[in-house]
Amino acid sequence: MIDIVIVNFNSTDYLLECLQSIYADIEGLPAAIWIEDNGSVDGIDRITNQFPDVMLTRNKKNLGFAAAVNQSLKKGNAPYVVLLNPDSRILKGFFNNIIPFMEQNSQVAIAGPRIMDEDGSVQGSARAFPTPLTALFGRSSLFSRIFPNNPITSANILTNRSDGIHPMEVDWVSGACMVIRRKAVHAVGYFDERFFMYWEDADWCKRMWNGGWKVVYYPPANIIHHVGVSSSQHFSKSRFEFHKSVYLLFEKYSPATPWLIKVMVIASLFTRFGLLIMLNGISRCTGIQDACSFTPSQARPDSKKIKILRLIARLNVGGPAIHVHLLTTGLNPEHFESVLVTGMISEKEGDMSYLFQGSVSKPYQLSEMQRDIRIPMDLRVIRRIFQFIRKMQPDIVHTHTAKAGFTARITVLLYNLIFRKNIKIVHTFHGHVFDGYFSRTKSRFFILIERVLARMTDVIIAISETQRRDLAIKYRIAPLKKIREIELGFDLEPFLSSGVSRGRFREKLGVGSKTILVGIIGRLVPIKNHEMFFEAVRRLLDENPQIDVRFVVVGDGECRQYLEAYCRQAHLSDYVVFCGWIQNVSMVYADLNVLALTSLNEGTPVSIIEAMASSVPVIATQVGGIMDLMGSPDNFSAKTSRFMICERGLLCPNGDSEGFFMGLDYLFGEDPKIRETRIQRARAYVVKKYAKERLLKDIESLYDQLMKG
Repeated sequence: MIDIVIVNFNSTDYLLECLQSIYADIEGLPAAIWIEDNGSVDGIDRITNQFPDVMLTRNKKNLGFAAAVNQSLKKGNAPYVVLLNPDSRILKGFFNNIIPFMEQNSQVAIAGPRIMDEDGSVQGSARAFPTPLTALFGRSSLFSRIFPNNPITSANILTNRSDGIHPMEVDWVSGACMVIRRKAVHAVGYFDERFFMYWEDADWCKRMWNGGWKVVYYPPANIIHHVGVSSSQHFSKSRFEFHKSVYLLFEKYSPATPWLIKVMVIASLFTRFGLLIMLNGISRCTGIQDACSFTPSQARPDSKKIKILRLIARLNVGGPAIHVHLLTTGLNPEHFESVLVTGMISEKEGDMSYLFQGSVSKPYQLSEMQRDIRIPMDLRVIRRIFQFIRKMQPDIVHTHTAKAGFTARITVLLYNLIFRKNIKIVHTFHGHVFDGYFSRTKSRFFILIERVLARMTDVIIAISETQRRDLAIKYRIAPLKKIREIELGFDLEPFLSSGVSRGRFREKLGVGSKTILVGIIGRLVPIKNHEMFFEAVRRLLDENPQIDVRFVVVGDGECRQYLEAYCRQAHLSDYVVFCGWIQNVSMVYADLNVLALTSLNEGTPVSIIEAMASSVPVIATQVGGIMDLMGSPDNFSAKTSRFMICERGLLCPNGDSEGFFMGLDYLFGEDPKIRETRIQRARAYVVKKYAKERLLKDIESLYDQLMKG
């Protein structure tokens, strides 16, 4: 015989599901279910209508958790009591696991099961008795979320030490669900009713240990628990009672503490309480309501689908825009629901929002999210992202590019803290801004920010092995085990079949089939280092005055006017053509003889992948993920060691225009058979490595693993 005690306060929707799970698992075990309702106004009569055997007591006011539990404890007489929160759900086999364990271990007064979130992640329900540092490094505190593996939190959250199979003695277990031996209750006494809510469970377990009994964490028995359903309805009162109970616990077990220390403890608790109230007030002033007030059906209308909220700073021309388009539109719609939020592009950037033409997955645009750092604007972005999260209730927030990664990850952290949620965070580094973009001081500052953000990120994605090593070893953003290498993926078909467009781009340029075309494709910004390209071009023309060659610059950006003036001053205007952005870029590759790239810093450049798929030879600087694309060196040029001949292309040192000229000169005179062999290797490599089907499979697998914990 067991007594099941549940205290309810305006959580009747959840309580109905809780009772259903109890009856589904109890399997004939004699049990009495006692419900103490603390003045609910959400239709508590539904309980007795659907479950007439339940013994319901309607208290006229909210007595508090401890006092209400004590009422039921005094009514029952079963040898075991199961104390359960109304927003909990018993999982199959609970009673058949935990009751026999209690029978076989007569010294155990309280056993706490494994308590999980709805997504299956384990809550820290088994803990050490609190210390003053618990206020800063508790289960859901800010410092614990930013530094999850710190030794203070690890010492406090004992659940993390469990192997998930065997019982483990602990200081105390959560009152959300505990199985209690009635003999121990008679020996030690009931809950201390001075604790209106919170910490009465820690106090009771402490008294059990002091009375010679044991408290055990028992993971073979499992429940699901929606944290804070009742307390979230009166945020200020619940937070006040929480801090009041903390002080009661401190005073109860530290009676001889000097008065000055007690004053300091009260001041610290008051400050902490004030900060929480301020955060909650900010959230409400910005239009964010308590997400915990949703009913279970509202929170997950389709539990089969994993909800992904994806954010990128802007859909400017480049790999990140292509990447998020594929992930937003290409994931299995029966298993994933994906929403994309983007910012605004600047006037001189190419816009790739055309990718979503005809798609049902149109991106939402935040006008406030822009490339530049503007604190007031960024705060508005955080507010808007908060609203998206509140509306969508995503399981995973996946960010792309630095600006979206900063604002969204900060937002998710605050949202999880305020509402006690566990939204997973994934961030993809398409490149980084740690080298070549800013001064050394600014770069160090951004590295520090990314290190902090990485601590609150569940998985970091690097798009190449070189980038993964740089993030972990060179810049120490996160440990290798947190960084997953997932290469980009593309719809390569337009480039694999680009030959059908051969001659069209040359016709637009007004050049014949024998003219050598060298293209450089990308944004006209300082990090792309077009000046180095033009220096190499000038050197090449000086050494080969009779050569029939044109250099095409595809792209646009802030440096265009400067670069056009540079070419005029260097007398290159007759050889260099600025084309701006071209939407049908496969037509360009169809007529190129060489693709050049002179960037100071890169992730995995899309132009190289597209060129390889289009059978265009590539020469590039030796930076970032380019080295992974080019492969290992075949040999060094017989002329010089200023450039390197690799499996799939040519590499030259970063910033070395002389080496780049030598590499171009080598390509122009290379044996056609050798060049063709390298082209075929490059084409086969990108088809195998960068197909969109492989990308979608890898990302879907990652999301599934995250949701399984």
